[in-house]
Amino acid sequence: MTKLHQFSIITPTFNRAKYLPRIYTSLCKQGDIDLEWIIIDDGSIDNTREVIKTFDAQFEVKYVFQENAGKPSAINTGVQKLAASHITLITLDSDDYLCENALSEAWKYFDIKSGRFKSDCCCLSGLCQDENGNIIGQKFPHEYFVSDYIRYHRNKKIAGDKSMFFITKILKQYPYPIFPGEKFILESTVFHRIALTHKTLFINYIFQIKQYLPEGLSSSSELKLKNPSGMELYFNEASTPPFSFRHQVEHLSRYIFFAKINKKNMIFLNAKNKKMYIFGLLKYYFNQFKSLCRLHLSANKGNLH
Repeated sequence: MTKLHQFSIITPTFNRAKYLPRIYTSLCKQGDIDLEWIIIDDGSIDNTREVIKTFDAQFEVKYVFQENAGKPSAINTGVQKLAASHITLITLDSDDYLCENALSEAWKYFDIKSGRFKSDCCCLSGLCQDENGNIIGQKFPHEYFVSDYIRYHRNKKIAGDKSMFFITKILKQYPYPIFPGEKFILESTVFHRIALTHKTLFINYIFQIKQYLPEGLSSSSELKLKNPSGMELYFNEASTPPFSFRHQVEHLSRYIFFAKINKKNMIFLNAKNKKMYIFGLLKYYFNQFKSLCRLHLSANKGNLH
């Protein structure tokens, strides 16, 4: 039987060789923790492979190269083919690194007998901070709370990126959807799916430090427009309970928007929340009206100059 590591740390990377030593250094400061670091090189053309060869780690470092297919594909590779552990951190991006002894702290919440986190949770969610020591977004309303990602994190509108530790065998059941010609889908697509049947333990502990690099991925409008099939799926799935009424309406309107970009027929028939569809459609037309008004105002300002 294969020995399970305590943790698998997945780092998808693309032309970020110079930042990998910082992650390596942070992993070396995790105390007496058995971990594997899985680096998925998503088609880099810099010296990523050579930099990784310089790491003289006390833990296992696994390097896999794949042709550039995008971050979701890279994460799938890491989770499905490589991870052999109790817990997986998804993800420690190349512009992130761990706080000292962060994994030791996370391990305190794991129950070895049940193979889950305390309170029968399959996910542990904590805080992130920036390099100036500021918490990214907001703290959770409670110091220790059991709920799920949708009802607690999304419906309560808790802002900011959070650290997400998953029980590995659960995470393997939820690969990221991949669409031909697209390389991006929101990470919370998987978080939402897991939240429908599994609980999360939320704690106000800072596990991760994040640096948002200018060339990094973001959830910008341009990026979403380049990946409309993934966004259509995301918003369609996020238009149903247990999302709040406000979220259901807004997500339906965006589902309609991206379905139209994809030139889909039978948008109503494919909607996962047909009962709320009319509200989503009205919200879609309202959003389109606002966009036209903004364009009109911009044009008038241009004419004045």
